[in-house]
Amino acid sequence: MSYLLEKLHIENVKELTQSTVGGHDLLQHRQKIQALSEETNQYLKKNVYQNYMQFIETAKEISYLESEMYQLSHLLTEQRSLLVTLLENSLLGDKAPGLRGVEKPETKAKFNAEIAVNLNVNNQEGRKRLTALLEKVEGCASVVESLTRILIHEGDMVELDPSDNCAIGRVRGFLLNDSFMIASWLPNKRGNMRYQYQALYELEGLAVINIRDLGPVKYAFKLMMFPDTRVLQCANSSDKKEWLEAFDLAKHLKIKKEISPTPSAETKDNSYDEAFNPFADDESFIGFPNGTENSQEVAESIPDWVVEVADDMDVYVAQRDFEEAVSLAEKTRDFWDAICSFQHLDLWQFRLKIDSRIRQLSEVLMNELRVSPDKSLQGGPRAASRAVLLLSRLGQASQACDLFLKHRSALLKHNLRQLKTEGATTLYIKRITSLFFPFVADTGREISRVFPKNKVCASAFVVWSRNEVGKFGNNFRKHVFTSGSTLTTVAECVALVRTHSEQLTEIGLDLTFYLENELRGQVERCLRDAREKLMESIKLRSLEDKWRPVNLVNKSGIARFADDMGEIGIASIHSWVYDECWVSLTSNTINFSKAYLTFLDDALKMPSADSNIFVDEILLDIFQAQLKHVENSFCSGKYKGEAKFISRNASFLLHTVLAIAQRRVSEVRLHPCLSFAKLRSEFEWLANDSQKITTTIKSPVSDQSFI
Repeated sequence: MSYLLEKLHIENVKELTQSTVGGHDLLQHRQKIQALSEETNQYLKKNVYQNYMQFIETAKEISYLESEMYQLSHLLTEQRSLLVTLLENSLLGDKAPGLRGVEKPETKAKFNAEIAVNLNVNNQEGRKRLTALLEKVEGCASVVESLTRILIHEGDMVELDPSDNCAIGRVRGFLLNDSFMIASWLPNKRGNMRYQYQALYELEGLAVINIRDLGPVKYAFKLMMFPDTRVLQCANSSDKKEWLEAFDLAKHLKIKKEISPTPSAETKDNSYDEAFNPFADDESFIGFPNGTENSQEVAESIPDWVVEVADDMDVYVAQRDFEEAVSLAEKTRDFWDAICSFQHLDLWQFRLKIDSRIRQLSEVLMNELRVSPDKSLQGGPRAASRAVLLLSRLGQASQACDLFLKHRSALLKHNLRQLKTEGATTLYIKRITSLFFPFVADTGREISRVFPKNKVCASAFVVWSRNEVGKFGNNFRKHVFTSGSTLTTVAECVALVRTHSEQLTEIGLDLTFYLENELRGQVERCLRDAREKLMESIKLRSLEDKWRPVNLVNKSGIARFADDMGEIGIASIHSWVYDECWVSLTSNTINFSKAYLTFLDDALKMPSADSNIFVDEILLDIFQAQLKHVENSFCSGKYKGEAKFISRNASFLLHTVLAIAQRRVSEVRLHPCLSFAKLRSEFEWLANDSQKITTTIKSPVSDQSFI
């Protein structure tokens, strides 16, 4: 800005306006200021470019200075702890109040009990707390296998981003006597496993720095392990205080252990071992006895194959010989069951290693069932049943069943995607039903074979089947119930689904009711739409009906008419033919008969037993509308000369078409439809004026898909 003012030689805007005359001068000054501004920007850019290397060097110096400060802080902490330890071991017993006196008394009170337990590595309580991590933290077997580690403190925290202090996620911290372990929360809990192992930091290279409570970041402290940095936030100030005191105490114990003299053999033999105190309060766990002689005796008593189990299982897993690995795990489990208790450290060490290998084997088998993009999904249910059987033998039947069903879901989805949607809708539905229902049935048979007496797995399969049927129903509705689908197409597709769904009853699973419930709403909507179209066509044809017989011109026309009527179930129409080519029926009656009987066949294919009343009402309304048209024409004076002809048409509708409808409904439902009988008795008087004509009704072979 100073550079700009120096170029301009003007102190303020007021003097500028006083010295100018008119707007032209002001515009020139404005352009001059803009030019100077652009020149200044270019000047600043050149300075930045010229000093770019200096900026980089400065950043390097700052990074180097940060590492130096970290190392210095670490050295000061170690020296302070070393001085405190040296004063405690002083021959005169003097303690400087400025060093040891700064430790707060509540720290010792807080962790005094834990120190008493954890100072002795062979102490039973310390080992119990340490091995308990195996049940909670996934992937920490290598941490727990170390026999010199003990757990001092643990708790939940939130990890923050060191750059912007944003929350990354919840973590669980475990402070050991020689290291600090961080584990993240598992989104999907598997049994007792709640955390996933992240990292382990040795206390020797770890610096703990207290962070002041500023702004939104409160109750946090920083862990520096060059070159990484992690910021952890506690729930409250007391938790933060406990963590800082625990870290200080852990480092103090580590330094004290390193400089403390090793007791002589005589002292060890004469020392009092609390683990063998017969009057001790804790009898829930038998301690590991000390002594070289006992350890040697135990080592000699352990079979050679037990010692080599861990290595053998690694070899079997590498060779993918999972059957041998599982057999070895079962043999080892029987060996442990034969031992009443683990009274020696060597036995416990072998048990930890073998349990770790068994968990690794289980994880490998679970990966065989997990679905990933790089794995092939081809194969039947037996392709995955191998891993399922092995997991069941390892005592993880529920996890195996869950993974098996997820694998089958992915395979079913893959197979359905391979089917092309080209061609008629009926052909596509026939393909997917032929694939879906046998697939579900095969899955049920495999579940029954692998888990013959497991009720939990059987229940899981039922839930899985219902979910898959729900997905199938959504896909079915998307392809069938469209605006371009006819009622006949919808009826054929629904009949296909109902027929194929009966395959599930072979394995004791009946999901017909659930499937019909999924489709009921769309089916009833299609029936209502078809009803409206038929009612509208009846109304239009009634306006054009002149009550004239149909002339089919010649005998070939009569033959075609007979074929058309035979397709809808009327075997013989010769009683309605006169003068070789005339039919004593109106075109309205013929068209209605074809449309009604076709609609009847489609309607009987779709609904379930719960929708029978709904279908009966639709069938009754349509037929009643046609008979109302006949009644109105018969009673009106406009067609008095055609009364006999109208009665003949009414007789055909009541004694032929309605009789066919009654018979077909009775065949499907195994009981007569009373509403049709009532309708016939109501309009029977229309046919009494004409001579009753008997029509042969064709009896087609009953379609099993209707039942």
